Amino acid sequence: MEANLAKHRARAPRARGAGHAAVRRACAPGAIVAMAAFAAMASAQPVAVVTDVTGAVASSAGGPIAILASVSAGERLRLAPASRVALLYYGDGAQYDARGAGEVVVEASKPRAESGAFVEPRRDSATPAVRLRTADVAQGAIVMRNLGLRVVAPEAQVYSLRPELAWTDSRTEATYEVALLDATGRPVYETTTRERSAALPDHVALVPGASYALQVTARVRAAVAQVARAEFRIAPADLRERADALAPGRPAAAIADRVAYALWLEQNELPDEARRWWRDLARVRPHDDALRRRAGGR
Repeated sequence: MEANLAKHRARAPRARGAGHAAVRRACAPGAIVAMAAFAAMASAQPVAVVTDVTGAVASSAGGPIAILASVSAGERLRLAPASRVALLYYGDGAQYDARGAGEVVVEASKPRAESGAFVEPRRDSATPAVRLRTADVAQGAIVMRNLGLRVVAPEAQVYSLRPELAWTDSRTEATYEVALLDATGRPVYETTTRERSAALPDHVALVPGASYALQVTARVRAAVAQVARAEFRIAPADLRERADALAPGRPAAAIADRVAYALWLEQNELPDEARRWWRDLARVRPHDDALRRRAGGR
């Protein structure tokens, strides 16, 4: 019996070793594939956004590079002679200028120059580091169908203390009664117009952090046809102060700084102020489709 136990103990390590080796042989290919897929997914994550481009710049991912394009780790940018591209990294807000001719490899933390290209940090940036989220950077303006009466401005939160008041309507002959109400329902401003927008007079200034509602009543031949209402708030004082501190000086500020700032305004839910910057940028670069879309409406 002791001899049998000794034989069993002697065989057991070999059996366990063989079993583990079999498991390793079975799992190793799948593990390698999974690790490769994970690495590919990680390298495909956007790490930076293009904030300016002049000349011809193409991506290894396909097609030319334009302002507001997101670029991923491992992507290669091919720059023609005298071309330039500015990148803003999502992670730390660092900005870089790259010049051609040559190639730039977009690495996870910063770009790397190859084949004669030149890369340097944007030390002359007019703004502090602007950190952005990767989501929604490349989206353009959303166009909604005009079905009846609809308030289009102000948005849910605005920077301006005298925001734009605007609405759309599928009717062609209507008069609009406009009432701007505070949180208690008290009218702050009232007017009647046949236009589809109204401007607050200089003596009406709204309060940072306060909530309001815009109510528009459409009348056709004196009869009420439809009422539209939208609630909004003025950005709180601390957010307005952050926006003021980050704002680059205009009109001398570089395009890259202005693009980065407009993106920051969007991501911090200040679309009215962002649109003002996009419109300025679209006037400077009238042939840039991405800027025109951003400036073009709601």
